[in-house]
Amino acid sequence: MNNRSESAPKTYLVCGLGNPGSMYENTRHNVGFKAIDVLLERFSLVVKKKWRAEYAECEYEGDRYIFMKPMDYMNNSGEAIKKFAKKNSIKTEDIIVIYDEMSIKVGRLRLRLGGSAGGHNGVKSILQYFGGADFYRIRIGVDHPGKGADIADYVLSDFTLSEKALISPAVFASADAALMLCTKGCDAAMNTFNGTVPSVSSQPNQETKK
Repeated sequence: MNNRSESAPKTYLVCGLGNPGSMYENTRHNVGFKAIDVLLERFSLVVKKKWRAEYAECEYEGDRYIFMKPMDYMNNSGEAIKKFAKKNSIKTEDIIVIYDEMSIKVGRLRLRLGGSAGGHNGVKSILQYFGGADFYRIRIGVDHPGKGADIADYVLSDFTLSEKALISPAVFASADAALMLCTKGCDAAMNTFNGTVPSVSSQPNQETKK
């Protein structure tokens, strides 16, 4: 993903993963939805509904952006994303997906292009619909509950008070990271946001990549 040329504006699809419904709103699995909400508010956008998704569009620095939340359940996130990409002729390398990641500590971010689903059902669904093609991921750390814990219960649980102090600024930072990926490229975004703990320091944390 590179900066656009003056003659070639692009369309980016920025997706946040989560589950629809008020009962899931503040759970660990819904941080992707929260990131899209930040972008919608930042650009004062009106939400529309189409193809079992909520979305809004805007122009930013000469390019077109579609911010969307698949409103099917997590394990079928890929269907709506595929439809938006196909109808708008968006290449997979111009798709950014924001979601929760248990292998990263709470509040830290990790950006990358491609990779496996890592056990995440939403990412697994996207890979199935796109035939395994690479897209950009912004993973927001939610930590792991530990050996023997019920994973489904954990990701569908709310954050503790101490975790909320870390996760809220991380969600805002993930929105910034998505825009930087599109405007300044992957290297700049990774150098700025990988490993960061936004509420603790504005400087990237040199944590070993997972």
